[in-house]
Amino acid sequence: MDRTRELVESSLLVALAAALFLAGHFLPLVGMAFSLVCPAPLVVLGLRHSLGRSVLGVAVATFIIAAFTGVIGALFFCFGFGFLGIALGAFGRRFDKAVDILLYGILVSLGSKLLLMAITVKITGINPFALDESQILPMMDKIGSIYSSMGMPEAAVSSATEQMRAALGLIPLIFPALLVMAATVDCFLSYIVSGVVLKRLGKQKLPAVPGFSYWRFPKSLFWALLASIALHLAGSYYPGLAVLQRAGLNLRLLVTVLFFIQGLAVTWNFMQARGLGRIVRVLVTGLVFLVPFIAQIVLLLGIIDMWFDLRSRIRGGIS
Repeated sequence: MDRTRELVESSLLVALAAALFLAGHFLPLVGMAFSLVCPAPLVVLGLRHSLGRSVLGVAVATFIIAAFTGVIGALFFCFGFGFLGIALGAFGRRFDKAVDILLYGILVSLGSKLLLMAITVKITGINPFALDESQILPMMDKIGSIYSSMGMPEAAVSSATEQMRAALGLIPLIFPALLVMAATVDCFLSYIVSGVVLKRLGKQKLPAVPGFSYWRFPKSLFWALLASIALHLAGSYYPGLAVLQRAGLNLRLLVTVLFFIQGLAVTWNFMQARGLGRIVRVLVTGLVFLVPFIAQIVLLLGIIDMWFDLRSRIRGGIS
């Protein structure tokens, strides 16, 4: 009876993982959220059963997805999400701290996405690291024609098209940083969702993630910021080493995001210490993202907190 229950549960988890990914494929806007958490059932499968069953589950789900989307969709599932689900399940069995599981999970997610990109470049011939103007212009012309058909004035269409062209031209330069962020986001979401599911099932559990108001990154991050500046300057002075300038740009973007997250954590800690509710904290967070000046203040708070531990001063002041 127990074996039958295990087989049924495993089948349901595999089917759920495939269904979540397919929702993202056939429902592009709403389904994106589903596809980001499709590794979660595989994490639960690996924790509640075994690594071998988790690997088998990914293989079965890949074949199911291939039947609906073809080989490309199956590759995106297997390399983009399947390996992450297997890894988080395995790391959840091995490590006792959420930080360790997430760190190794992010590395696996990043590695599998790089492998997926290499396969995609071979198949399609499009390298997102090296998009040129000739590949961007047709896209801009199509977007411009859509705006014109909607009755937008020609000057506004030209301005909007120019801004999008500049943004799209920047994407290939910062694509490595965007890839790291994507790997981090889907790993974190899969971990959180898996933890919620396991808690409902009431057996195996994943280590709890520290509350957001207590998130803190190491001081060495500041030296990474200085390294990014040095790389940028070296690439500027020596045109033959332009790759250093690109590396510095990506490193600075990642470091800035981490500083911002720490500053936001300081802000949440202060609001908690003042007894402000979750709704107020969420509204303030939304305001931070909407107002660039406030976002810069939050970023500065993150940098200062690394050296002076503002949160301990906040707690001391409140008490």
